[in-house]
Amino acid sequence: MRFFFFGLLRDADMREAVLGRRVPPRHMRPARLGGARLATLRGYTYPVLIREAGQHVPGDLVEDLTAEDIARISFFESVEYTVETVAVDLADGGSLEARVFATAARGAVDQRTWRFEDWIVRHKASDLHEARLWMALYGRLDVEEADRRWDETLAAGRTIEDLVEEVCGKPRG
Repeated sequence: MRFFFFGLLRDADMREAVLGRRVPPRHMRPARLGGARLATLRGYTYPVLIREAGQHVPGDLVEDLTAEDIARISFFESVEYTVETVAVDLADGGSLEARVFATAARGAVDQRTWRFEDWIVRHKASDLHEARLWMALYGRLDVEEADRRWDETLAAGRTIEDLVEEVCGKPRG
């Protein structure tokens, strides 16, 4: 199965944190999605797709993902995104159908353009740490329970590390 990654999963470290493995370079190709641009939700650091004629979104077409890869990606993305099938353009002029986690936006969209390069400099380190904590819950809680407990933990003034320790039984450190 092939997916088009336009945001955080374009980053090799983030993909490894989510998938639990590196994706071989031969399974990835640069691509772009026409008729869309990237923005952010206010208060968040990740992108959302905004449909807009005449624009395009750069990204990576990733092929040969396993069922486990897709389950892990779905756990990571499913709180904020829904899956759609789209046509993406390849550098060689061809196009292919791919699945994409399109926005299920739950907030106000900031109209400023989201840029991958800016995210790397400003937010990658903290988002990568958060993704590793979130993925520690994979296989232990379903996504709805994980999301609920994540929010409750923060609302109670506790750290996510506390939640992960509680769920996984692993001491921090």
